[in-house]
Amino acid sequence: MLALASPLAGAATLEDALAGALERAGPLGETPLPEASSWLSGVPTLSASYLDSQQALGEDETEFSLNLPIKSAARRRLDSRLETQADRYADASGVYRRWLYAGEVREAAWGHRLAALDLAAARDRRALLAELSERLTRLADSGAVTRYTALITRRSLIDAELAVDEAQRELQREEGIFLELTGLPSVPEDLAEPGPDPATPAWESHPAVRRLEASRAQEASILALSAPANASWNLSLVARELDNPGLTQDQYGIAVELPLNFLGTQSSSNRSQQGAARRDYLIARDQLWLSLRRHWETLQGEARHLVRRRELLAEAAALADRIEAQVTALEASNEIEAELRLQRLLDVLDTRAALARTEALIGRNAARLHQAAGRTP
Repeated sequence: MLALASPLAGAATLEDALAGALERAGPLGETPLPEASSWLSGVPTLSASYLDSQQALGEDETEFSLNLPIKSAARRRLDSRLETQADRYADASGVYRRWLYAGEVREAAWGHRLAALDLAAARDRRALLAELSERLTRLADSGAVTRYTALITRRSLIDAELAVDEAQRELQREEGIFLELTGLPSVPEDLAEPGPDPATPAWESHPAVRRLEASRAQEASILALSAPANASWNLSLVARELDNPGLTQDQYGIAVELPLNFLGTQSSSNRSQQGAARRDYLIARDQLWLSLRRHWETLQGEARHLVRRRELLAEAAALADRIEAQVTALEASNEIEAELRLQRLLDVLDTRAALARTEALIGRNAARLHQAAGRTP
């Protein structure tokens, strides 16, 4: 079950939003397991046997044996190494999980920012059309302009109203996504990433790579435990009773079974498992590295495109300001038709909205570059 974060306060920073998402997701740790024995490699077993001689003067035998699987020195070293590797894997998994949720929080926050910009642009367009529609309707009533121009403007206003409704619905959807993810009702105002933008990622320290490497180390140690060279010793405590008509004899003893590691015997099954695990790891590592690098290169290409687009839109916005001034001047002297004036003013609004949206897309691209490089807020 998901843990619920307090809905009373919004997120001030991306780090707050990430903390809310992790709190809502709940802890990663599993139920604690009993501590492993430092000298037993398995569960002790008790065996019992009774042999009846079936002869009148025969000897009956009863035996009890307590069998203890004792860890060899090699197995104890492997167990110690495995405990360290388990801790490293747990740490790597925690970092990886934080990185995963950081990506979701970044996408949700920037999705909300873009939706808010789209809604603001739609409202600006509606406000302009509403003003012009009201003015042109009055002019058409007085015969100063044709009714056609007023109707066209009214039709554009209805389209603008539909666009506002659609943008409002999209913004509400993005708000719901963010709330469901983080449990927080508001998105941070400042979405800037901490630290400089990454130039070249340190792939070796990437959370996904670290988790894969830690998993491989742990798997190799687990497979090594089943190798014949690391087999456990077997210590047996034996109690035996010999019963015959003339004498009852009790015997107590000890038996030890030791693997002869110096013979270097290998198990075909264990060797095959280790080879298959090694190959699977190498393939998974190659797939991961190729995926990370391909995604990084795609984002860098997108960054270059967006910067160029911003430059062009900034130039277009400067021209749009001059066009707006010229349109206002021509309107005052009745040298421009109402429909053409409407189109030019809408073009000015669209250019400014496109520039603002491109700025936001550049910010989202920077966030994705940080995510691709393995960084978290």
